[in-house]
Amino acid sequence: MRQRGNARLLRVLILCVAASCVLHPGAARAQRALDLQAGVWSVDDSDSNPTLLSAGYWRNLIGPLAFNLKGFAVIAGGPGGSLFGLEPELSLFRGGSRRLVPYGVGGVGVALRSEGSEFVAVWNAGVGVEWNLQPWFGLAVEASSFAEDEAFRGFWNLKDEDRRGWVLSARLSVRWGAGSGRGGSGTAPPPSSPIPATLPAPAPSSGEPAEPLGTDGYALAQQIVATAIGAMGEPYRWGGTSTGAGFDCSGLIWYAYRNHGVSLPRVSRDQARSGRHVPRDVTMLQPGDILLFAERGATVSHVGLYVGDARYIHSTTSGGVRISSLSPYDDAFDDWWFGRWVGARRVLR
Repeated sequence: MRQRGNARLLRVLILCVAASCVLHPGAARAQRALDLQAGVWSVDDSDSNPTLLSAGYWRNLIGPLAFNLKGFAVIAGGPGGSLFGLEPELSLFRGGSRRLVPYGVGGVGVALRSEGSEFVAVWNAGVGVEWNLQPWFGLAVEASSFAEDEAFRGFWNLKDEDRRGWVLSARLSVRWGAGSGRGGSGTAPPPSSPIPATLPAPAPSSGEPAEPLGTDGYALAQQIVATAIGAMGEPYRWGGTSTGAGFDCSGLIWYAYRNHGVSLPRVSRDQARSGRHVPRDVTMLQPGDILLFAERGATVSHVGLYVGDARYIHSTTSGGVRISSLSPYDDAFDDWWFGRWVGARRVLR
């Protein structure tokens, strides 16, 4: 009976991992992270407080939903012994553009118990608060219910011999961005331009937005956008302004405009003062507009080129020249940049 139960647990684990692979959009660019977690498991009706340690690979799937596959160890010296296992998890609202993020997490997995060398099921469900200290680094405090089930009966039918209780843990995440595909590379990447720029004030007279492009200006904007798109896939390079060598964020825009006879300042702080003010409103953008991004306050640290359909092209340190979206929750990477979009400038008329 015990062998059949263990075989059933292994099949369930394989199905969980297979399901995660189906959900895993390999071609999509998504936020990824390496998670390290440490906590204390307060076991019900027991004086023992086992230590829980885990390391996992985390990846954003779609919108606020993410998948985590973690290996864990429960170090216990009392009855029941230690556990060593593997657990797939799903989480909601981790990552993204906000500095402080409440989230939920839950998973089910399988573990090998040191006492008796037998397989058991484990269940986990909890809530936490994640503090995104940097685009690539976060800390979290998490409280979760954790249970060990000898026969995979579930939370609703645990027996006295099954261990259960609450885990209070701390989680550290080191994140990185992206590959290619529809969305964005996930974890908030560091801004591409190392040269900060002061955000220009709106038009000094009335503050009204720039006039829409005329026929000639719109046609020229389309050619400029096409030139920038032709640089897709070029690597990020600080100070770069050419294909083959790579681009930084302002270098890409300088290159695209210059190829069509339009003179622009080379660095982002001066590009952010060029042309006329366009508000932070997707419906008011036109192709060729220079988008301005700021990490904090009114300091512009990144620029991009609007291409239409709520999309823009930019050169990022994590993925080189790529297209991103101005639609929140389209992707964790895009969501991060959208939260730092502060306005635009229109150079053409």
